[in-house]
Amino acid sequence: MADSDPFLQTIDAVYAGGLESERMPEALEATSSLLGAVGATLEVISKPAKRPIGFWAAGLPDVSRTQYIEHFAALNPRIPLTLRQCAGDVAWDRQLFDEGQMKRDPFYSEFLPHLGLRYFVSIVLEQSVDTLAVVAVQRSRKQGHVDKREINLMRRLYPHYQRAYDLTMRLKGASDRSNLLENAVEWLTDGVALLRADSKIVYANDAMLSFAQRGDGIRIVGGILELAGHEARRSFDIALGAIARLGDASADAQSTDFPVMRTCEAPAYVVSVRPLAGAKNRTAHGDADVMVLVRDPLSPHEPRTQVLQELFKLTNAEAHLARALCNGVTTRAYAMGRRVSLNTVYSHLKQIREKTGCRSVPELIRKFGEWNVPLRLS
Repeated sequence: MADSDPFLQTIDAVYAGGLESERMPEALEATSSLLGAVGATLEVISKPAKRPIGFWAAGLPDVSRTQYIEHFAALNPRIPLTLRQCAGDVAWDRQLFDEGQMKRDPFYSEFLPHLGLRYFVSIVLEQSVDTLAVVAVQRSRKQGHVDKREINLMRRLYPHYQRAYDLTMRLKGASDRSNLLENAVEWLTDGVALLRADSKIVYANDAMLSFAQRGDGIRIVGGILELAGHEARRSFDIALGAIARLGDASADAQSTDFPVMRTCEAPAYVVSVRPLAGAKNRTAHGDADVMVLVRDPLSPHEPRTQVLQELFKLTNAEAHLARALCNGVTTRAYAMGRRVSLNTVYSHLKQIREKTGCRSVPELIRKFGEWNVPLRLS
């Protein structure tokens, strides 16, 4: 019967994954089973940033995703091969290396054996100026290289995966356009919260959540931002009231910058309250009326990973290594902590130097120190 055909079942799963991206692993699992493999991935790579911007997997340990994205994506020798291909082209290991070359390659000798993987077959879904998208099926050493059957199956699956991928990207784009403000504030080391007129929080970035979790001067209780101290609470209420009266000619201008004392000996937070009248159309939270900004004077405001990636076009792995070096971590300690080889770390460091123009680690630290991005409240 048609509905018992593994190929047709795989196609059904592929289209379901296109409509709901959280179901894409089901499509990859079906594809892996169809080809008699261990697992499969769908990877979307930003060419300008040289890092994955979308990643789905099935049949692989969860740790593999983090390790791959943070360390081995930049060292994957399969990517240069696929970068030379067109949409619909199939790739496999024998187009890359012989067995001796695989033994000497970090990706094949360090990353894949840890996961019980060895060989692959892939097909390109998108090959544009900015983006590479590839479905890859992963095989163990015991399963061996792919043959003509697996290659032909990948070609037959291509039009279905391509349509599903296109649908996924269109849906994701529609979602991303409604989150421009939130994406922007995640760059900041300052706390940022978006509030409704009734002071209910509709969004808070990671820094704000971190401040609130300390419970020293700032808390979030029942979705409401609470500030310690009578004067701070009074200033906050006045600021919110002034914003609520914007447009009323009788409203007096009120100061919106004030300190929030802490119970410890640390200096006070600096809080700023700003209206969001012109930003509603640029946020997913159209009901947000107020932006609250919190500065911790003790924060070193070190460059955040995403900022480094944007400024210098670093991969995830390179940006994490750069931050570690700025914090005084040695390359050997970093390799031990991340459970990768020194060769892998040195490969990332070489790429960092080339992208930043720095010839030494001290020069690198000085350069990154110039790119602090604290939010100025003046």
